[in-house]
Order: sequence, then structure tokens, then C-alpha cells
Amino acid sequence: MAWLELTSEQTTPALLRTATPTDRAAIRAVLLGSGLFGVADATCVDEMFAETWEHPRPDGYRWLVAEQGQAVVGFACYGPESLTQDTWDLFWICVLPSARRRGVGRALLGAAMEDARANNARLMVIYTSSTSPYAPARQLYTALGFTHVATVPDYYCDGDDLNIYWKRLR
Repeated sequence: MAWLELTSEQTTPALLRTATPTDRAAIRAVLLGSGLFGVADATCVDEMFAETWEHPRPDGYRWLVAEQGQAVVGFACYGPESLTQDTWDLFWICVLPSARRRGVGRALLGAAMEDARANNARLMVIYTSSTSPYAPARQLYTALGFTHVATVPDYYCDGDDLNIYWKRLR
């Protein structure tokens, strides 16, 4: 566990820790409260979270949460990508609007990269939307050294491209 360094606007420090099975409902609430994701996304994340605990595997999903007070305000899901040589993906990262622009997302992604490196990850890849609500996330990825390496036009739907970001970790 590590305390996050947050901006002076934030009065309550946030704690970053590995998720536990009891975080399931809180992670769903963060996703649904984000203003970015809907019920289908929450169902997908819930299934991934359940798989993590019901069928644990060394190459399975890893989860981090950021807590402020007693409340989960953000999470990240990441892990090794199947059928690759030491490539890891950031599958999900989400922070509640009330905790954004305070270093929570940066800390979650930084901790995910640190864990990946500690487990001999060679690369990390992120898939994200091209729409304007995701612009802050894309800016974060670039600020942390990820390179935009590909665009798949109309991937999610017409007018919403898939942007792929990449970073070498070793």
C-alpha cells in the first residue's frame, strides 16, 4: 500500500491498494458513476472481476483501487496479454469525477506499470476511444510516456475510433 501525492486542492489523502473480493460493488459503482461507462461496461468489468477471484491464474487480471476515506474513488485492471511474450495490457482505468485531476489516475497507472515491470513485462498496451470524453485519459497516457501507435477507424461505432497506445517497459 502507498499513499498518493495529490494536489493541494485535495484535503483527504487517497490510499492505493490491491483490490480484494469485497471491492466488487465499489468498482461497479465507480464505473457507473464515472459518466463515461454504461451498464454493459459495468457488466463486463464485473465478469472480469468475478473471474479473477473464482478462477485465479498467475496470468490473470490484476486490480488496484484508490480509496479516499472509506470510499473507493478509482480502480485499474491490467495484466499479461495471452499469446504474447511479456506484453501487458491496461484493460480498464476509471476514476470518479470528484477525484479527477488530483493524481489518482496517474498513480493507478504508475502502480500498474511498476507491477508489470516487477513481473518482467516488456510492453504495456492501452486501447481507448477517440471521443472527446476520453481526451483527458489520452493526455495522461502520453504524459506517462505512452505513444499513440495505431488508430482503427469506427472501431467502437461510426465516428468512434480505437486508439492504441504503447510503451516499452524494459
